[in-house]
This record gives sequence, structure tokens and C-alpha cells, in this order.
Amino acid sequence: MVVDPGILKNSQGKRWKGFWMSTYTCVAKQGLVPALKRHVEMQDIGKGIVELIEQHAITKLVMGAAADRRYFEGMAQLTSAKAKFVNQHAHPSCHIWFVCNGHVIYSREGDLSTFDMDITSSVLPGRSVVESGLQNTRSPSLDSVHSRSNSSEVEDDLALVQYERGEGSNHVTESNSVQGYSQNRSYTGMEGSYSEDLYEQLDQAMKEVARAKQEALEELIRRQKAEKTANEATRKLKALENVYNEELGLRKDLEELLAREKEASEVLKKCHEELQMLNEELLANQTSEPSSAHGQEFISEFSFSDVHEATESFNQALVIDKGAYGTTYKGLLHHMQVAIKMLLASNYHHEIQVATKLRHPNLVSLIGVCPDATAAIYEYLPNGSLEDQLSARDSSNHLSWQTRIHICADTCAVLIFLHSCYGLVHGDLKLGNILLDSNFMAKIKNFGLCSAPSHSPMTGELSFASDVYSFGHVLLRLLTGRSGLNLDEVMERALDVGNLSAVLDPTAGHWPFELAKELALLALRCCDSDSNNRPCLSSEVWPILERMRTHCEASLSSQPDPEEPAQPPQYLICPISHEIMQDPHVAADGFTYEAEAIRIWLSGHDTSPMTNLQLSNRELFPNQTVRSMIQEWQQNNES
Repeated sequence: MVVDPGILKNSQGKRWKGFWMSTYTCVAKQGLVPALKRHVEMQDIGKGIVELIEQHAITKLVMGAAADRRYFEGMAQLTSAKAKFVNQHAHPSCHIWFVCNGHVIYSREGDLSTFDMDITSSVLPGRSVVESGLQNTRSPSLDSVHSRSNSSEVEDDLALVQYERGEGSNHVTESNSVQGYSQNRSYTGMEGSYSEDLYEQLDQAMKEVARAKQEALEELIRRQKAEKTANEATRKLKALENVYNEELGLRKDLEELLAREKEASEVLKKCHEELQMLNEELLANQTSEPSSAHGQEFISEFSFSDVHEATESFNQALVIDKGAYGTTYKGLLHHMQVAIKMLLASNYHHEIQVATKLRHPNLVSLIGVCPDATAAIYEYLPNGSLEDQLSARDSSNHLSWQTRIHICADTCAVLIFLHSCYGLVHGDLKLGNILLDSNFMAKIKNFGLCSAPSHSPMTGELSFASDVYSFGHVLLRLLTGRSGLNLDEVMERALDVGNLSAVLDPTAGHWPFELAKELALLALRCCDSDSNNRPCLSSEVWPILERMRTHCEASLSSQPDPEEPAQPPQYLICPISHEIMQDPHVAADGFTYEAEAIRIWLSGHDTSPMTNLQLSNRELFPNQTVRSMIQEWQQNNES
């Protein structure tokens, strides 16, 4: 049985046979199966199908469970309202298969024991009802046939129905599609209940479906291309984002570096300004008269290029000292031998302030500064340190006992100056920090870097007493020429057994015994482990050393020692007159000249007598630092 709702009635009341009914008629005739058509007019299609089952004693029925387009994998329930109605109300003897898209969705078993013989007797013997028609009394117009055939109701009701009477019944086993029917439309046995207009509409519908499929395929291709383009754009966007993030990170690092450099530049600029203010104050305070040993002196300022050239690009071969306070180079600055000390930025300000304020014949003199290099330029002392002298193997350079007494007195004098006048502790007094000029006069360096608390006993902190202890160790080194931490024990044992001569340094010459013994006892008092027992430098130590120095001068006057040169240092000599300067002045080229000699030169020249380059101006400034050094040298070398 084929359930076909396609039998329509037009506006004139003319019936049109359903398309699917005609299809299955053709199939039945091709299979030599006798076929009858049964039609029923009813308001409800489901009720019409149930009535046909009752009238024709249908025992096997295949009908749609839902439209094919509504099929989904795993579908097991009926969704069509007509299918549900037939499943509930069809005669129980009918075995029904509900299908969708070629798949059996649900099967209802039939019970032949309930078969009504009165119903079956109404069926003609030897005939099979293979088709019936169900007419909807609400007949649409012919123009809506195409849309009606594509509606869900047509798909829901399309089913293959098989009726079987006895063992000799035939079965309909094939269902033709719309396309199959279209190909067999010329079959000569087909009933002529349809019109050519209907076939043309069917062809048009098939073309529209094909066109729709083609458009859908093209749309799918376009979407795939668009998706591919979008994916590629997304990939490129991510790559650009990664590049952007990397560049952003580099830019952030660069900004941080620039910020640090700017901060360092500001600190350096501030230091330079403060130093410039300090120099201006010094210039404002200086007078034409020679300044005292305790006054502030004129300080020259040099450029980084000056320092770079003077140290031969910081040549390591020119390093003469390296320690916690900085590295010191021997250099030639404007034809003057100098010691250039490269300071840490954290120590630069303090050392410059202290070195500028403190002036003493036995302190290394500050000549100039270089803020750009955080460098301090000190006078160069040609005889090196006291450590160098005691360690020298050349016997011609050994220090005499007279020179050693002078060194002891010089060192004591400058310690008293630091303690009494400025309340400062040296804190690192040792032979390496005691330098010797060309006349073997002692000058200490690295001074004033520590401040002293008081004269209280030592508690691990630096105090005046700690400098006294270090000074006692210096005395022992000068007496014995030895190095070591237990020199006080060696000296004490030698004195106890009366064998002092055995520990005295023989390279110093013949020590006067009483003088050497007195100096040894003084050294041991300074090295006492109890700081309260150490002597006062000004009231106890200095009078002894001053008396010893007087004795040495008397000894030297009777026997001049050729090892002590009397020639002034080169930086005290005027480069024009080649004589020791009396009134040193600095010209625009940075060199120091005797005032009268440089004025005579400038009266006939506008160039430097040293470089032969044109001078920027003819102004002259007194060089109080060199003046002080000249006075000190003259004082120490008076006959």
C-alpha cells in the first residue's frame, strides 16, 4: 500500500492523481503485480490511513517516521504526528515498519490472532491492494503541487505498504525515487491521470534543486576559502603580536638603561657643580700672600682627556699603587710628574674635601682634580714608599739611621696634626702609606678617611690609640728592617738578654746604642696591648723624637751624606728661567711659571712657551699649592 496525500482537487473540483501513487503503480505493473487504487476522503490523514488498514485488512505496512531531512544518527523515536497516530490506532493485526531516510526507526509487531475475518472477506479474492489514495478535502490549487510534494507531510506519509493474503501473495520490493520516475515517464502502461504541466513543474523543481545544490557547494567553497584566509590572517596576527611583544620588551629594557644612565649623569653633574662651587670658594678666599700650612689652596681642574693622556690610556705598567681606596698611576700632566689616583665615586667627594682642607708639610699635597674621571691628582714622590725602601736589594739606596730618625719625627708630627687639629684618625698607618720625596722627607697618604670617636680604650673600633699602635710598629720596622707581626716580642727578648745590636738593621749604618735603645723602648710602649698604657704622641713621644732629630742634624752637618740630594724637584722649577720659582702663577695653557718671566713672555707673544699654541687669554692666577711646596722644600733644605 502506498499512502499518497498528493491527490488534490483544484478550484474547479477536478481531481489530480498523486505523483507517488502513479510511481508505485508503474513499479507494480513492471513486476506483474495486480494493483488496485483505493481513495478515501477524510479531514485527518492519520485517520484515513487507519481506515484503509481496517477496510483492506492490511497486515504489513511500511510508512515514514519523519521527513528524511530530519533524520539523525541514533534516531529511535517517531516525530511525525501522523506516524504516532497510526502507531497508536492501527489494527493490532498490522505489522508496521516506520522508516526515515532508508533506516528503520521503529517497528510495531502485528498480532494475527486479532485478525477480523469479517474485514478480510470484504477484500476480493486473488487480489492485492497495493495502492490507496487519501484525499485531503482541503484541496490546494495546481500551482502549489510542487511545494506540497516537497513539504514535510509528503515525506512523512511516503511509505511502502505490502498486503499479503496467503502463501501465494506477491511483494512489492522496490521504491522508485522522483528521478527514477522521471526516467520512466514514457512507460506505455502508465495511467494518463497526470498532465504534462505537472512533469514540467517537476523538471523545473529538479533543476532548482540542482541549482540550489550547486549554489550551496559554491557557497561552501567560498566559506572554506574565507576560513583559510581568516586562519592565515590569524597566524600572521599572532606572529606580529610576538614580534611586537619582543620589541616592547627591548624598548622597556632600553628605557630602563637610559633612565639609569640619566640618573648617573645627574649625579655626576651634581658632583661637578659642587666641586666647581668649592673651587670658586677657594679662589674667592685666596690672597696674594702665601697661605699657611693649614689654609685652603688653589686646586686645578683637569679634563678626562688630560688624565687619559697622562696615564697613557690607563696603562697598567704605570700603576704605582692599588688598594681599597683606589688605583694610583704615575703620570706626566702638563710636563709635570704627578700621581693620579682613580677613586670610587662613593669616596671621591669625601677625599677631595679632606685633601683640600688639610695642608701639612708631611701630607701628600693635592694638586688638582678631574670630576669627569673621579680622579685626584697628587704630587709625585720619586722615592716611593717606605715599604719600597726597606725592601730594596740595592745597598746604595738603603736608608741611614739619621734618615730613619727624621722619618719617625715627620710621621709623629703629622699624626699629632690630624689628631689635635681635626680630630681625625688615619686608620691605616703602615709603611706602604708613608711616601718619601726627593729629600727623603716623609709624607703620608690616604689620610682623613676615618673619623675618630675618642681616646677611649679600643673595642675593635678605630681610635687615636690605634694610630699610636701602628706608629709603634713603624718604629720597630725602621729599627730592625724586618717584617712580621711579632716584632714587639723579638725586640722585647733582645732587650731582656742585652742583645739589641743583633736585631738592629745593619744597612742603616752604626746605630748609636743609647739612641737605638731609647727608640726601641718607645716603640714597645706604643705597641702595648692595653691601649691605656700607650703614650701620648704630643706630650710623650714628640719631645723624644724632636731631641733625636736635633742629634741627627748635628751628626749630618759634620758628615754630609751624599745619599740625600739637595736639588729641588722639577715641578718647582720655572720652565722659562729654569730656576726655582718664588712667585708661581698659572697661565691659560695650564702650566705654572715664575710670574715675572711669564709676563715678559706675554708682552711679545700670544702663544704658550711650552706648547707653542695660541693662548685663549693672557690672564694669570697665583698657584698657591706650588708656592706652599716651594716654601716647604726651602725650609727643609736651609743650610
